[in-house]
Amino acid sequence: MKKVILSAAVALMSFAASAQVWVGGSLGLQIIDPDYEGSKSITTFTISPEVGYTLNDNWDIAIAINESYASQDGESANSISVEPYARYTFAKRGIASFFIDGGVGFGSTEISNDGDFLDESQTQWYIGVRPGLKLTISDNIGLVTKLGFLGYQKVEDAYSSFGFNINNSALTFGMYWSF
Repeated sequence: MKKVILSAAVALMSFAASAQVWVGGSLGLQIIDPDYEGSKSITTFTISPEVGYTLNDNWDIAIAINESYASQDGESANSISVEPYARYTFAKRGIASFFIDGGVGFGSTEISNDGDFLDESQTQWYIGVRPGLKLTISDNIGLVTKLGFLGYQKVEDAYSSFGFNINNSALTFGMYWSF
């Protein structure tokens, strides 16, 4: 019995030794100034911390928590979502790695007017993939960008969509630290 436990412990330690944990995420700020008369600018701030685990040269698993705040003329919306995902790296060239993230997200949005909640809350979920690029600038630091989303999204009592979204609002930049 001791040999079986010892063998399992050695196998688990060798698996853990070949993997790396990483933390990081991204920040975003967007200010939209509409051109139509009487419109007010829309400000959106997003923070997305992540923690992940590198399984091997091609596969990572991770979880991200995305929080976004948007405001326009006294009205605001606060969204939070949790997104577990798997990353497959399909090509490497020097410090550049190209990958696809596939995941599922679950979240909620609360809407308020001048600080008073309007009792409006919408749940949302999505499933899809995002292509990206990682630049490994040192053994511990990587810069990541993701562009677009291909998949399905459902927002309760509002809309559902399926398709490919590739525009500047779907572009994210982040930084990871591996240890």
